[in-house]
Parts: sequence; C-alpha cells; structure tokens
Amino acid sequence: MRRSEVIFIISLLQDFNTVRPLAYLAARETEADISFLISWRFGDRDTTGTWRGEIEEAAQELSANVIECGNLSRAAMLLHGRRGALVAGVDSDIPGAHGDVYQIYSVAPSSLMKITLQHGLECVGFRQNREHVIAHGRNITFGGDVVCAWLPSSELSAMVASQRARLYVTGPQMLLSRPRVAADHPPVLGGMVCENLHSVRLRASGDHGQSFMATFAEYCRVLEAGGDGLTLRPHPGGQYVLKNGVPLPPNAVLNNLPIYKVNLPAYEYGISAPSTVVLDMVLAGLPVGVWRDSAGIMDASMYDGLTAISTLEDWMAFLRDVRLRRDAILERQRSFLDDIGIIRDPAEVYRRFARLLTAALARQAPEPLRTLSPSVPTPRRVLFFANGAIPTLQLSFQKPLQPLVDAGRMRHFFAYEDEFLRQTKGKPASPDRVRAWVEDTFDKAVPDLVVACRYSGLGAEQIVQTCRDRGVPLVYHIDDDLLNLPRELGEKKYAFHMSPARTGAVRTFLAEADVVYCSTIPLRRRFREYGFRTAMTVGPIYCSGSVLVPAELRPVTRIGYMGFDHAHDFSIVVPALVQLMQAHPHLQFELFGSIPMPPELAAFGERVTAVPPVRVYAEFMDAFAARRWDIGIAPLADLPFNRVKANTKWVEYTAIGAAVVATAGTIYDGCGSDGCAVLVPDDGWFVALDRLVSDPALRFSQVQRAQARLTADYGTDRLRSQVLQVFSKAITQRQHESTGRAAPLEKI
Repeated sequence: MRRSEVIFIISLLQDFNTVRPLAYLAARETEADISFLISWRFGDRDTTGTWRGEIEEAAQELSANVIECGNLSRAAMLLHGRRGALVAGVDSDIPGAHGDVYQIYSVAPSSLMKITLQHGLECVGFRQNREHVIAHGRNITFGGDVVCAWLPSSELSAMVASQRARLYVTGPQMLLSRPRVAADHPPVLGGMVCENLHSVRLRASGDHGQSFMATFAEYCRVLEAGGDGLTLRPHPGGQYVLKNGVPLPPNAVLNNLPIYKVNLPAYEYGISAPSTVVLDMVLAGLPVGVWRDSAGIMDASMYDGLTAISTLEDWMAFLRDVRLRRDAILERQRSFLDDIGIIRDPAEVYRRFARLLTAALARQAPEPLRTLSPSVPTPRRVLFFANGAIPTLQLSFQKPLQPLVDAGRMRHFFAYEDEFLRQTKGKPASPDRVRAWVEDTFDKAVPDLVVACRYSGLGAEQIVQTCRDRGVPLVYHIDDDLLNLPRELGEKKYAFHMSPARTGAVRTFLAEADVVYCSTIPLRRRFREYGFRTAMTVGPIYCSGSVLVPAELRPVTRIGYMGFDHAHDFSIVVPALVQLMQAHPHLQFELFGSIPMPPELAAFGERVTAVPPVRVYAEFMDAFAARRWDIGIAPLADLPFNRVKANTKWVEYTAIGAAVVATAGTIYDGCGSDGCAVLVPDDGWFVALDRLVSDPALRFSQVQRAQARLTADYGTDRLRSQVLQVFSKAITQRQHESTGRAAPLEKI
C-alpha cells in the first residue's frame, strides 16, 4: 500500500509562506511523506525564480518531493491512489487567482482529506472587506473538506452558512515559524514600511496606491533631514515597487526576503496599508501604524483599534509616539488581539494543526463537539478571575471548553491579579483602583457568567457586588482547602495564602457565590464543617485526560515523581527509592517540577535528573509525555490538607503511559482500584516498586487497565459536560435569587 502523504499545493507566490510552517510540522509530527504540488499557474507568477528556490531549499531539508502539475488532467493523474492530506494556502470558487486550486480539489480522490487554510486576516470567504465584496461578491465557497480559520466562527463575518460545518479553528499558522535571530540582508534599517499596492482594496474604490507612495516619499525626505532611514518591504506577490520601477529614496533600503526570514522584532516600528503583514508585525511586538486614505474611502474597519495614519503629519506623529509612548501603543495592540479573539499561543496553534494532520492521515475527522442538550442554558461570554494563569484554570476550564470557543459558541475573558499588580509597578493598589479594575473588566467582557477560579486576590467583595448589581451568575471554583494550608508546603507559599486578606477573599466567595464548585467530595464536606451553607456542587472528574503514550511492553528503566512545592510528600518515598536504585543499577530516576533533588538521590550522579517545571498546562503535558516514564509515584503525607485533594497525578501519569504507585487510603483508592494502580502503605514502597521494575509484563497490564479506565471515565467530553452543568446550575441559582436562594447543590 502507498504510504500516507501530506501534499501542499503551491499556486500563488505567497502560498509557500502560508504552507511552509505546516510542512515542517508534518515532518516532525508524522511519518508521512511530504510533497509540494506545483500548480500550472505558479511558473508564470514566479518570474525571478525566488520562490522556486525557497521550495527547493525546504524540500531538501525535509526530504520532500516536488511534483510538477502542468494542467488539471495531470493533477488528477498525479493524485490518483494517494491517501493522507492535501493542503492549500489559498482556495475558493473565485475563478481567477484561486481557480486552479479549487479545480485540483474537485478532482482529488476522497482518500485525501482536503484542507483549506486561512491565509490572511481579511481572507475572502472568511472576513472580507468592502473592496473584496465589490470585486468578488459575498457567497464565496471552498473546495476543502476542512476549512482552517484563525478566528472563532463569530468573527468570520463573510463565511456563508454552508461552509461553517467544515470550520476548524487553528489560529494563524505563521506563529509556527520560529523568529529569525540572524542578521538580515540587507541589514535592519529603522522602521519597516510595507506596500500592498497590488491589492484589490487599493484599486476597487479608487487608485489609493499613488497617495500611499507620495506620502512615503515625503516621509523619507523628512527622515533624511534628521539623519534617519527606513526599510521598504514589497508584497511578496504584488511586488508593486519593483514591477513598476519605483525609485527608492537614498535613505531607504529594500527588504524582499520571505517574511519568515525577516527579523521583524529588530525593527523600530512598522507601517503598512491594511494587509496581513500588519498582523505579522503586531504579533512580533512592533508598534504598527495602519495607513488609510485621507478621504476615508477605503475600508480599513477590521483594523479598528490599531493606530491609524494617513497624512505626512500623521506619520510623523506616529513616529513621535513610538519613541515616547511605545508601551501605550503595544497595549492597544494587545487589546486589539484580545477583541478579535485570535489564538496567539504558538504551542496551542501547533497542537491544533498536529491533531488535524494526524486525523487526516488516519482518515478520520477531528473529534466532533459533543455537549449538553440545547435545553441546558450555556453562557456565551464567560469571565474568569484568577490569581494568575494557573494550572487549575487551564485544566479545569480552558482545556474542556476550548472546543466551544473554537466553534464560536463561547468566548473567554481572563482577569489576572498578578497582571493587575504589575501595572501598579510595586505600589499598593488603592481601593478605588481595584474597584475601577473590576468595573473596567466587566465593561470590556460583558459576561453572561463569572468564574472566580481558586481566586484569593484583590477585589473579592467588588466582584461579588458587581455580579449582584448586573445580575451575572457567579461560580467559585476551588480545589484545595485554601483556608488551612500546611506549613509543609513552604513558608513562602504558606505566608502568601494564609494572609488575612487572602483567606478573607476565599471566605467571601465561599459565602456569596451562587455556586461553589468543589474539586472533591471531601473538600465540599470540609467547607460544610466550617459552616458555609452556600449552594455547593462537585462532579466525578477534576482533571480530564486522554492517552498520550499508549501502554507498551518494554523493560522498566525510568521512574519519576512530578510535583510542585510538595517535598514533604516526596520525602516519604526517598528511602525506598535509594534502595531501589541500589538494587537495579540500570534504573534512572527523574524529578519533574520545582522540588530540589534530595542529596540521598543526588548521590547517584547521572542516573538522576531534575526536569524544570513547565507552567503552561498543555505544554507541560507534551513535555511530560516526552519523558517516557515507566512508573510514576504519588505519595501523600497524612495531613488534613491532603485528605481533600484530587487524583490529578493518577490521570496525568496514566495519560503518559506510566504505571502509578500511590499511597493507600487517599483519593487514589477509587481511580486506582481493580489493578489500575498499586496502592501501598508508607512502609510498602520498596516492595511495590521492586515488583513492577522486575516484572515488565505486570507493569504493562496495569497501564492497560488504567488507560482503559482513563478513556472510559476521565474524557474531556465528560468534563466539559460537567462544567456546563455547573454553569447551568449557577444560572438557575441567579434566576431564583429574587424569590429566595435555592436549595444547596450537593452533586451533579
């Protein structure tokens, strides 16, 4: 049988820039063959051979094939019998520029999943401007089976209803290109001005290109008088300046490199007519001025929120602001990115594309979104308050709810106390400033529901009161007894959480939230014992997971412990680990997290490794899976704090294919029953570990059982359903508030 392939269609010159990062991702993440299919229209467009050279360079690095496609019949013949993924950087039923790709998709076999990529911020069929509509109409359709978008469905104003069922939100693929750090050729000079003068936007409603170039020339003359210069970058496909022989001012240099070879962060600022390069520069951290014609004819509304410039005076004012108020410009740009909802975490974009390509090679679509029935009220705008971007927020809410966000059915807004405190630059935050922060956060998010996730920070009473005033349901999510932390967690952590201000905030939420969402039944019981009578709920899942490393029968060579600030727990098993390492000279031990390596284990030299913590949860799980542990240990000291904890370690260890050995009589008793973990008393660690190390088949069968339970009982779908039920209960509680508080909620 022919091997699976990922085939990238190249038609427009800029197509290679669009698909290149995915080609490298496919080479890293799959065993598929990589090919570049060159359309019959490409040669006429690449008159200088520049992009042919780029394709051949990448093909050599990736051991990829370059397939020449002279006409549609040839394309049909070349694709016959192939299976995997067929990816295009541009695709629509517009007959001119995109027509060849659309035709290729029409003759491609069903064994190839056809994937269409959004290639610009205002891409036709996704998010068109007025000039696009004038030139191409409104009802743009695609040939792809899957249509990858940078933004959630709610922001794709031009996507017609028939195409939305194919939508898969990935974020922009250019985030997958690593920033260039070497010197450019030509070298960086001042700011970067980008021309996009071939665009239909600058032609459909008038000849705006001449106005742009006239202002550019005047700006260069002013800069030259002050001894400054700048860099001009032509559009990779349009090449207006070069094709029309436009002379450059003496203080301007031309940078015509592909964007992935441009050291964007090195430039002082960026200026461009409306174009996706604006987004490139914003994501690179440059202050950006968006040029608009002075009459306001051209539609640039999709860049509202960024600095708009037209006349020479505007350009000079922008330059002054760059040098005097750079941080203010960058803050507005971050707000712009937040407002349009674009995914800008490169690791998350990487994971989404990797999942899509993996599904395509397996000939199955990405996992369908399964949620509750339509009768369950689901908030569309959810505001989260947290002390920071903490793991609890990521694994309890962001991970399970992300498919709803991707589908445009929910929007997330985040307010972090640590970010607010950084804005105060070390000065105490006054009550008025805290109140203003809370009110401003509500005004921007306009939430349907608020979640205070493990929050113990400033403004607790203000958050509660604002929710009451605006009729917004409030959920307090808590996964530890934050009213009684043990000193064993460390003096610094103890002092932080046990300060009267923080315990007071926790008590406020426990007493005033519409629903308190507890991580475990024992934790809910603890708060009841403290006297809180608020409506409380708890679900069967705290941490969801899926199998990242399937069970494998292999020699047992690597054992590990993952933890943060829990040295008192880990110390329980250290004597047994020393004995185990002595008994098995081939065995290696890893400590993943912030706990220092005990000196008893450090004595084993290169056989022990300390792996630093990874704070972003999804990245942490990827890094964790890469460790290839055979056994993961989960000791728990007999402390009141530990008796209410969740079984997170069992879920995470099982997901990465590690057999779990845990303390008996704890939260691990349930998930580890029926041979899904080895449950030991404090004096049984060596015997339990030695048995698993000595018997790989025993370890293998235990991991198989545990992963079957993980898949059946701890799926992300189930956690998503659980969270939405909590939200629904909070909405119902708020609705009944006017007639008296509803009965306490004890379970889902």
